[in-house]
Amino acid sequence: MLRVIILILLSPVLLSGQVDFETSLLPIVKINTLGDTIPLEDKTMASLDIIYNGNGVENNVGQDGNEYSGFCGIELRGESSISFEKKNYSIELWDENGDDIDAAFLNFPEEEDFILYGPYSDKSLINNVFAMHLARSLGQYASRTRLVEVVINDDYKGLYVLMEKIKRDKNRIDLANLKTEDNSGDQLTGGYIIRIDHSDGESGWHSDYQKFRGEDSIFYQYYYPEEDKITPEQESYIQAYVKEFEDAIASDSFRNEKGKHYTKYINIGSFIDNFFINEITKNVDAYWLSSYFHKDRTSKTGKLTAGPIWDYNLSMGNASYCNTWNPWGWMYYDCSGESPFWWDRFLNSFTFTTVMRCRWESLRTSTLATDSLLQYIDDTVLEIGPAADRNFQRWPILGTYVWPNSDTTAAYQSHEEAIQFIKRWLPQRLEWMDSNVPGVAANCGLFEDPNFEIEGGGTATVDQDHAVLSIYPNPVHESVFIAAPEPIVEVILYNQLGEKVITQKVASLLKTKIDLGHIGLGGQYQLSVKTRRKVYTQALIIAR
Repeated sequence: MLRVIILILLSPVLLSGQVDFETSLLPIVKINTLGDTIPLEDKTMASLDIIYNGNGVENNVGQDGNEYSGFCGIELRGESSISFEKKNYSIELWDENGDDIDAAFLNFPEEEDFILYGPYSDKSLINNVFAMHLARSLGQYASRTRLVEVVINDDYKGLYVLMEKIKRDKNRIDLANLKTEDNSGDQLTGGYIIRIDHSDGESGWHSDYQKFRGEDSIFYQYYYPEEDKITPEQESYIQAYVKEFEDAIASDSFRNEKGKHYTKYINIGSFIDNFFINEITKNVDAYWLSSYFHKDRTSKTGKLTAGPIWDYNLSMGNASYCNTWNPWGWMYYDCSGESPFWWDRFLNSFTFTTVMRCRWESLRTSTLATDSLLQYIDDTVLEIGPAADRNFQRWPILGTYVWPNSDTTAAYQSHEEAIQFIKRWLPQRLEWMDSNVPGVAANCGLFEDPNFEIEGGGTATVDQDHAVLSIYPNPVHESVFIAAPEPIVEVILYNQLGEKVITQKVASLLKTKIDLGHIGLGGQYQLSVKTRRKVYTQALIIAR
């Protein structure tokens, strides 16, 4: 359908919302629907202008679109956020006839589908940007982001994050293009994108396994190919692949009936990184909402890969439930009623926790160093600059509750307060994880390949999946460290006469330290470690 849109040059004016918006150091996105209401679905045509004069140079709202000028289809998007006054939008680049086109701007690779995400309940304005940065810094694909200020129909809408939509694309999720005729051989094995999310009539399949602590089974949705394009052969293939993985991870031996270890089916590095990102940020939607996975052809990487991550606005303390404001505790166990069971199984696997601890200790001296992450936050806040004040002038929510703010986040009186909370909270969170990421970093060179897997009879140094309790050092002189695959409740030390020498309660940590310096007599003792589900015993030698 041909539709003519007249591009109107905006002069610097007082836009609605009583925000005097003339210039910004951020790119400015202007959209004009010529009075049409933006629908919830079935995009309406609009003009799209992006103004950007270069880093550190002011952009004027009255300029024409010098970075991009053309047309787009626009619609509202979101689940719970659809009720917010500040809306989120999906945009698709169109030509004048309403046909899809690809374009590159603001250092985004050429594509057609983008998201305008407007932080609202997240008063820090940076939660999603920070999470995407974490994922990319770990070598995982995550949506590229750009902070912008948005004007729609001459109405200043505030600070937004321009983001890539999750798509199969050479510059996004780089998978084989699975066509309807690809129903056999290597072509059938990829690429696929599946997800776990709200299930409102989406097409997919139910797992044979229940959710962790839940009564319902896991439901996997088809994301790519879409439900109207995926063939019966392709459905059967991806369902069978996931079932073989689940059969392996669910078994006591971590192998399925074919004798294949779960590492044969997954890119273990991607699952570990996904766990780290969810837990560092304490994302309340972690594991059970907006949880994506993808699989390429066997001739390529071939394994199920966790990611890309999505939707982290309810992270870093920005929720009134699941103890998000507390820098201690595992989000998986505190907020996991609907989550896949296999994350718990991973944390019971000596293989997984060994690889996890190796990666954690390596990342904490580089990508995940506290100073590096705090510097990124400072740089992002500097980039936002006065746009934060304009945003909260347009949307005066500081000092008020916006679902699902915690008491702390509801009380913020300024953007600076929100940032300062994160800068206090994040180092505490990282320090807690330093002490509680399970496993012992040993033989770490074995796991440098993210597609590491255990073949056949396994590798003796790591394929000890029943050795789920780590006690070190042993023999011990002063202090012993205990790492378990599930939260520890109590530790008791017995001497050779069976007498209790030490009884120490533990606040449901996966890792704890017991001081033994006051015990004068050396020799063999027995250590009893009680977790939420089991009691482990192990001999301990105290050297004197």
